[in-house]
Amino acid sequence: MARVAVATSDGVVIDEHFGRAREFRVYDVNSSGGYRQIEVRSIGHVAWDEARVQSADTAVEQLSDVDAVLALQIGQSAAVTLSGRGIRCFAVRGEVDRVLSTYGRRHDLLNRQIPGVTGCGPCASRNCSQHARR
Repeated sequence: MARVAVATSDGVVIDEHFGRAREFRVYDVNSSGGYRQIEVRSIGHVAWDEARVQSADTAVEQLSDVDAVLALQIGQSAAVTLSGRGIRCFAVRGEVDRVLSTYGRRHDLLNRQIPGVTGCGPCASRNCSQHARR
């Protein structure tokens, strides 16, 4: 079972940028593709544009117990911070239902590091040792 946070404004489509999302819906997702929503987690953001990094850090702190984050976009700094905490992150567009079902059936495959094939999430390099996944 994986715990997944989804940046969605309506629970239907993934439509929020990680650093701007005011809330994340958190789901338990099983390997057959089934899932259930366990909570809606509000994220306390700083109102000023200059505090974007602080807002992303706030979201990371408040999502520290999840295995993965799905958002429309995730900035490189947030991706590195999430990865450093062992949290997988994916920039994805689509319906929450379809994406969670697919993630459930394939998350074991997504967690495998395949030399020369699997790229590093934070920097997109296929030969990254700095951001090596666990």
